[in-house]
Amino acid sequence: SKQWYQRRVRATTTPAAGTTPATTASGAAGGLSSVKLQEMLDAVSSGQQKESVTPANVITKDVVDTLLKCPDTVSKLEQHLPDQLKGNKEALRQTLHSPQFQQGLQLFSTAFKSGQLGPVMKSLGFTDAAGNAAAGGDFEAFVKAVAEATTPAKGDVQEDMALD
Repeated sequence: SKQWYQRRVRATTTPAAGTTPATTASGAAGGLSSVKLQEMLDAVSSGQQKESVTPANVITKDVVDTLLKCPDTVSKLEQHLPDQLKGNKEALRQTLHSPQFQQGLQLFSTAFKSGQLGPVMKSLGFTDAAGNAAAGGDFEAFVKAVAEATTPAKGDVQEDMALD
């Protein structure tokens, strides 16, 4: 049972006389302490751990359908699509709903969470903030960094309007 397991973990992770709480299971200081391990177990067992944000749990079929209803979004998306999908919303919807796309999205999410995409994002010209967020596997911070980098400053918008 869960209570037995928690009592067992507490019993086996309680520091022995003459040791410090920062001593890890392997005996090395500075790693995962027994106190930290217990806090993590308690958080998991009580359901307090925050669900991570990934591309796969953000780009759902419902979100895709909503985005495809916006002509401006579709026209921006179509700039990056093969010719056979341009101007054909139904084919685009079917592609984005396909098991192959969903599997690719899961693989991308796994790679993103691992931090493996940080160097790739930086090499593709993303900002340092976006690259660092990707390297840390933080999709939410990555999206915010990209949004900040692509949103023109107020002065830029006024200058653009003045040029018209």
